[in-house]
Formats: sequence, structure tokens, C-alpha cells
Amino acid sequence: MSIGQIREDLKKLAKLAANVSEAHTCTIFLPTGLLTSSSPHRGMEAVSFTPQNNPHQLATGQTDTIDLKHTGDLKNTIELKKIFHLGPDLAIGSIEMVATHSASTCLVRDCRIQVGNGLIGWVAENSRSIHVAPFDMDSSVLGIYTETEPLKSLVAVPIPMPTENPNARTFSGVLMCDSRKAFSFTKPQMKHLEEIATLISRLLFWTLFKKETTSTENSWDSFLTKATQLSEAIGHDSIEMVRISVESFADLEAAHGASSAVQTSEQFVRLIQQALPPHFPLVRIPNGDILVALDNMMTAFFQNKMRTLANHLNDQVKPFIIRLQSFSAKASRARGFDIDSILRAAPPAPVTSTLGKMVGGSRA
Repeated sequence: MSIGQIREDLKKLAKLAANVSEAHTCTIFLPTGLLTSSSPHRGMEAVSFTPQNNPHQLATGQTDTIDLKHTGDLKNTIELKKIFHLGPDLAIGSIEMVATHSASTCLVRDCRIQVGNGLIGWVAENSRSIHVAPFDMDSSVLGIYTETEPLKSLVAVPIPMPTENPNARTFSGVLMCDSRKAFSFTKPQMKHLEEIATLISRLLFWTLFKKETTSTENSWDSFLTKATQLSEAIGHDSIEMVRISVESFADLEAAHGASSAVQTSEQFVRLIQQALPPHFPLVRIPNGDILVALDNMMTAFFQNKMRTLANHLNDQVKPFIIRLQSFSAKASRARGFDIDSILRAAPPAPVTSTLGKMVGGSRA
């Protein structure tokens, strides 16, 4: 899933949260750079795949909600001035608005808030929900409006963020909803918002963090292990390596730009992965070529599939031309599975076309 698709899903979740809470504005804040960087290390925050076991986070769907209401007993609440005047030593990063659904015409879209500053920054810092009713302050204290909005209540819920180091100081994303209506958010509404925050956390895990785990599983070492297992299962002489190159990458980039060329090539890899049975391993090597280990009785069948997939992409984005090469383990004369010996063996004449024919091997 692309970053653009993730943002669209977050917008839908923001709209859902606004509808269930009858909010004037609903915004989703995530650590700055989370949806723009390709690396799991983003600025001062390091994210990976294991949620924190923090009792104040929503990993279990439970949260500690603080109601900031005008009661006579300040012992059971938090003074607002303590939230709005947190020192700079607590500013360990920033969060940015990544999705919103609002009826306001003066919303500061794509704004950033320092962690620890203001109500929203406090929730990010402490991973605790806040419910403010009545909200009798100027709306400018939130940092998301350019003009005054007559807000009556507000709720902000933390979005759990995974952490690479369980001992590191980390912070949450924030799901914030405010209202112009003169009543508090109900307990069912807050429960729904907590559930949506959990869904956002899971969306990020499966689309961002799990994607990185999958790429690790498709490493060179993993490919060699699976190819060796395949060789042991069907016999060394029955292994055939197919090497696929995108011959037209430079022309594709010149015609459509680097982003389109990369996305089309990655789509081609995903389509091949979907077409292959799980016991036929695939890896993409640093120069962009794709290696697949096959049973030589199935080589011709899967080569035809690869050409069909390439033709399909060529109909969408021209020119998309691939080059197929087939290397037989039997022809390498190596004892046991040796990928270097297999790839050094002379392959049949390759076809530099998405439309050409190639004869696959046959099991002896």
C-alpha cells in the first residue's frame, strides 16, 4: 500500500470519528515524517514492529481519561496551566496533522505541534486521553485554527506508536475531536474514538511496519535458504533459475519520471509474487533484477505468466519490456545446490521482449 493510499484511509477514519462523535473538527496527528520517510528511523523517533506494553496506551483498548471540568475539587483534575506550560525539556519531538474532517474554514492544515505543548501535545507526551468540557478557552490555544472558533468541548485520544527500544522515551499520535455543541462527549462516543485510535495504530503496523518485515523476509539469505530447501525436495538437477530484467527502465523513467518507473517495477515484482506458489522463492537483487527458483518442469509455464504480466503493464505504462534468462542447475555440473555455479552456466538465448517466446527446461 502506498503512502497516498494510507493517507486516504486515514481521512476516512477521521470522517468516521467525526460522525460518531458529532464533532466540529476531527484531526489525526502522527509523529512528524512517519508518512514521508522510507526509513523506519524518522528524526528523533525510532519505530519498528512491537507495540509498547504501556498501561496508558491503547494497545489493549483501555485508556486513562482525564476530565478537565470546572469542579470545586482540583485534586481530582489537572490544572490547565500545568498542561499549557510544560517546559522545553519535555519537547522530545513533534507531531503533524496527517488527516482531518472539519466544518471549519480556518483550519491550519498540515500543521505541526511540539510534543508536550498544549492539550494535543500533552496527550502525545503522556499517552493519556483528555476530555475538556466545558471548553471556555480561546480556540487558538490548540494551534490548529487561524481564527477563533466557538468551541464548547474537546476530547483527545492517544494513538499507540510502536517503538524499537522499549526503554526509549517515545510518544503517541493523537486523535482529536472538538465540538461547538454545549454538552460533553458521551462515554460511548469516547469509547468509539478509542477504538478508532486502535484501528489507526493497526493500520500503520500492517501497512508501514509489517511491510518492512516482509522485505526482510525476502532477503538474499532467506532466498538461498528456501532455494536450497526446494533443491532438496525435488532434486538438484530439477532446479532452474529464472532471471528477469526490466530492460526498458531508463526509457520508462524518461517517459514517465522516476517515481512512475519505480512504482511500475515494484508492481511487477508484486504481481510475480502473487503468481508464484509459496515454495518457489523470489528475490530482487540490488541492480533491480529478479531471481526466481523453479522446478524446471514448470519454467515455461511461469515464464509465460511473467510475459503476460509484463504485457499487461505495458498496456498501462509504455514502454515496459522485460528480458528473461533461464539457468539450469543440471547444466552447471555443480555438486549440490550452488547458486553461483548455476548463474555462471550459459543460459539459452534470452528474449528481450514482453511478446517473445522462450522455451523452458524439461526434467530429465
